[in-house]
Amino acid sequence: MSPASDGPVRVLLVEDALDQALLVSSLLQGEGGFEVTYSQDGFHAAQLLKERKWDLLITDLNLPGVDGFELCRISRTLPEPPALLVITGYTSPQYQEEAFRAGATEILLKPLNEDELLAKVRELTRREEAPVVPGARRTVLAVGGLVGDVEMGCGGTLLKEGARGAEIVIVPLCLDEMDITGAGLKGTERAAEILGARAIVDEGALVDPERRVSLLAELVRDLRPSLAFVPFVDDRHPPRREAFGASRVLLERVPTVLAYQTATTTLEFKPDRFEDIRDQVARKMEALAAYQAAGAARLDLAPRLAQAFARYWGRFERFGEVEPFEVLMHRD
Repeated sequence: MSPASDGPVRVLLVEDALDQALLVSSLLQGEGGFEVTYSQDGFHAAQLLKERKWDLLITDLNLPGVDGFELCRISRTLPEPPALLVITGYTSPQYQEEAFRAGATEILLKPLNEDELLAKVRELTRREEAPVVPGARRTVLAVGGLVGDVEMGCGGTLLKEGARGAEIVIVPLCLDEMDITGAGLKGTERAAEILGARAIVDEGALVDPERRVSLLAELVRDLRPSLAFVPFVDDRHPPRREAFGASRVLLERVPTVLAYQTATTTLEFKPDRFEDIRDQVARKMEALAAYQAAGAARLDLAPRLAQAFARYWGRFERFGEVEPFEVLMHRD
């Protein structure tokens, strides 16, 4: 969310450690342009979240009453969710992944670095927004961990969106460490063509995590997508987890963000949205076959596997052929 250009940035700071709260509050007030409201417990913070409109929520995870994870989830349900910065002493990846699943936009670990904190706050509350052009074509952005992930995870839904007039943009972020011939990248362009999409392959992003984040930030700024697809956060494959990490920028800037399943998604995937793709399955399988034609040997891109997944999830949608998604962000 971007704050109103004619008023201060409204920050709700939730921290039970007084010294940390004073540090953050004094830094923001010294920066200027921030209106900071402080809460020391989760119950009070949850009430404030629902009663007022906020530009930024900064919260610890370990809180009395309602914990920081629940505050993150509450903030996601608001009509205009604030940007969400978690500050925590938990260093375990498990806690951080849970925070991202709950809705956190960014996480900073304690002890806080003052410069890093201010930089993150400025990034999350920047006022610059590209103007909305009346009548502009709607854009859908699909982010892949590995090439082919998008086609397998949400290819049918992308075909439906394209049929509705949306521009479809596919962005793979990581290289398949087993693909020494580059066959996957060779198949990407043809697969995108079959889906009626535009594929963006940034060689820098394929090898540089920081470039991945900046690439997505640039695409969100330039394309202003109304819908984005990302890999699910709990995935056993490191590049797919990295792709989700880079995609966190989308959770703040894109109205609707959906997580799709990959072959290595864990059992934590609990979809709450299902798209019937029975009319799109054949073309989805054709797009996946483009990878086989290019020489990519990945079993998880087998067209018949896509059909099997679609029929498995069909039990949730009138026993059709279905793609499942977990809603990470949705606001009108």
